[in-house]
Amino acid sequence: MATLNGRNARVTVKPASTEQIVMEIGSWSIDLGADEIDTTSFGSGWAKSDVGMKKWSGSLEGFSDPSDDDGQGVIEEAFQDGSLVGHIRFYEKYATTGEVVYWTPDTTADANAGARITAFNVGQDKAGVASLSVSFSGSGPLKRVVETVGS
Repeated sequence: MATLNGRNARVTVKPASTEQIVMEIGSWSIDLGADEIDTTSFGSGWAKSDVGMKKWSGSLEGFSDPSDDDGQGVIEEAFQDGSLVGHIRFYEKYATTGEVVYWTPDTTADANAGARITAFNVGQDKAGVASLSVSFSGSGPLKRVVETVGS
């Protein structure tokens, strides 16, 4: 069984023409779900259901880096103005050559797909360093990509 080592993960955004690492991130998660539609009719002894609208949300956490204008700054700006982050990638496996695996809004299927930043939290502790915690909800479809880069 192949496993993906966490040290090869990362989160990136693309504020311009070049993909930028969101610095100091140590963990991320994405939750996929679907609404359940009750299709039970009168007289049934057992419930029946169907799958409704699909949805996704998640979070990322790490250390606050106010100098990371092209990474954390892009996410904070999206929170401040309520815009979607369409070009965001959550890498399960990153490599400069070989196989890469990541999740990203499917802007091919829906040009307006993206992550809506719903919470941007910065914290501090006298015995630690400044922390960052971000929550987001998906707008539009999400896709998992496995591709080979470089050679």
